[in-house]
Amino acid sequence: MAETSGSEAARGGRGPASGASPPGQREAGEEFAGSDRLTEGEVLLEGADLAETDDSQFTVLERQTCFNLLASRDIGRVAFTIEGDAAPTVLPVNYALVHDTIVFRSTLAGTIMRFARGYAAFQVDLFDEERREGWSVLASGRCRWVQHSGELARVPQGRLPRPWAKGDRDQILKITPGRVSGRRIARG
Repeated sequence: MAETSGSEAARGGRGPASGASPPGQREAGEEFAGSDRLTEGEVLLEGADLAETDDSQFTVLERQTCFNLLASRDIGRVAFTIEGDAAPTVLPVNYALVHDTIVFRSTLAGTIMRFARGYAAFQVDLFDEERREGWSVLASGRCRWVQHSGELARVPQGRLPRPWAKGDRDQILKITPGRVSGRRIARG
């Protein structure tokens, strides 16, 4: 078990302090033995991860295009790590983009509220499986609980979508993206 710093212990082990950097890569435990990636000398199975034709176009999207696409949807996925877990936790949320900030609701006792504060990633995508085209946007940055009444007043309540999940979602969190990237794949 990892040791906790004095400041983290003072917060009850609830994640990084303000200004802290994101956690580093954890080593895989013995239960993941044998899950190494293929080396360059190993051969992929026929058909694995290979495009059937060369008529698709892959485009890296500009930052503003990524924000435009984020604003066009209202369901995305929040990804964060829980100390001691071997893999990230990824949960869907209803959200709104407000001034290039991702805003969503949670419950006070919810998993996102307890563990996503600190650094988080957020992904939104749209795919047409029949046409085999679509786009994906990934944003990452600080995830904060919005508590101050002045800051809450600036969140346009009418713009936040009604959560699909049952129960009160009366707490507001926001992710301020530092890194934003997007990809689009389309048939040529």
